Amino acid sequence: MAKVDTIFGEGAYEDEAPLTQEEAQTLLHFNEHDILKELTSKSLADHRTEIIEVLLGRTKFSFRIRALSEKEWDRCRERNTKYVKNRKLGNMRFADTTDLAMYHSDLIYTATVDEDKAKIWDNKNLWKPVNAVTGVDMIEKLIPYAGKKQDIVGRIERLSGFDEDAEIEFEEAIKNS
Repeated sequence: MAKVDTIFGEGAYEDEAPLTQEEAQTLLHFNEHDILKELTSKSLADHRTEIIEVLLGRTKFSFRIRALSEKEWDRCRERNTKYVKNRKLGNMRFADTTDLAMYHSDLIYTATVDEDKAKIWDNKNLWKPVNAVTGVDMIEKLIPYAGKKQDIVGRIERLSGFDEDAEIEFEEAIKNS
């Protein structure tokens, strides 16, 4: 059986009748309704969470992370990047350095589910003994190992839809250019 292209039934089989205008509108209406329902729900990213377990000395604690939106990723990067102005190019701003450790901590803080964020990172009873001033500072104290933070950031990336293979290819393309 060969596939044929039709206006409303692209890729339909020859023995199948193509969709009528009315059927196509009904199908579109159902999809439109479902899309609008999802867009007006609390958050698209809230459905995807993962539990992270951390061992600090002999004490184990856990928290949940969620997927991040593109804007949340950008805000974390902006907060942890130092910019300089280039006078030769009309005072254009360029990224100079990024504090990678704080960037990772900020991503973890932002991706932590609000309930867990309040219990762990924003718990001021925990701040005082370690001289922390923010929730991101608490992440630096409670997850001091770069490898563990990188693992958590990797899990946030996967929840957020980043493809590891595409990321590696992108990094290699940058190195080779």
